[in-house]
Amino acid sequence: MEADSESNEEVEDIREGFASISLSKETKQHIRAPWAKALIIKVFGKTVGYNYLYSKFLGLWKPSGRVDMVDLGRDFFLLRFSILEDLEMVLKKGPWFIREHFMSIRRWEANFKPSEALVSSAIVWVRLNKLPIEYYDATLLRQIGQVLRKILRVDMHMAMEAKGRYACLCIQVDMSRPLSTIVRIGQCSQPIVYEGVNKLCFSCG
Repeated sequence: MEADSESNEEVEDIREGFASISLSKETKQHIRAPWAKALIIKVFGKTVGYNYLYSKFLGLWKPSGRVDMVDLGRDFFLLRFSILEDLEMVLKKGPWFIREHFMSIRRWEANFKPSEALVSSAIVWVRLNKLPIEYYDATLLRQIGQVLRKILRVDMHMAMEAKGRYACLCIQVDMSRPLSTIVRIGQCSQPIVYEGVNKLCFSCG
C-alpha cells in the first residue's frame, strides 16, 4: 500500500472497449486518508446482522470516540474509528469472539474487494507461564515474539499469585501454518500457551 501511494503513475494494459484513468499520488492520498483509522472485520462460521454486530462491538470495546460501520458484503464489515487509541485497543487486546465465533480483524487496505479477500492471519495473545525471572526483559520478550510471529505488544506480569509469574505477547499468526508450542531460549525450553485459539481451526479457519 505504501509503495502504491508513492507512485504518480499507474501502468495497465487496457483492452478494447475499456476506459481508464490514472491516479496521482496526491489523489490516492486524498481518497485514502479518511480510512487510515479503519479496520476490516469478518466473523467466522456465522452470518451476523448489521445492527446486532454493531451493538456487540460497542459493548465489547466501549470506545471513547465515534465508530462508524459499513457492510462491505460477504460478511465483511468496515469499522472507522474517530480516535486512534480505540483502534489500537481492538488490535492489541484480542482475540475477539461473537457467540464463540472467531473474529478476523485487519487494518483497512487499499483496493480491498470482499469477493477476492483471503483471511490468512489472526491476532492472538501468547502466554509464557512461569517464565524464569531473568527473562523478564522487554527487549528479550520482543525477540521471543518475533521468533513466533509478528509481535504487536508485550505485557509483563510479576505478581506472586497462585498462577505464578507470566508474560503475555500479542502476536499476529499465520492461520495456514501450524503453531509453535515450545520456544527455546538459550538452554531453557519454554511452553507456549495460546489464548482463545482452541476455538479456531488452523486447517480451514
